[in-house]
Amino acid sequence: MEEKYWKQFLKTGKIADYLYYKGMQICSQVIEVYEGERAHESDYSNRHGAVGGTCRGV
Repeated sequence: MEEKYWKQFLKTGKIADYLYYKGMQICSQVIEVYEGERAHESDYSNRHGAVGGTCRGV
């Protein structure tokens, strides 16, 4: 999809088209980071899911 915006910028030379292109790059980078976090989310589990705590007091 980024290529579409780059081609539009090359065609028109408008700053707005370039900013759309850069915005698409930034958006895809943010999505990649977020998806990476979601893939490793289970690594941070305390094995009890939403319930359970880490308190081991008496």
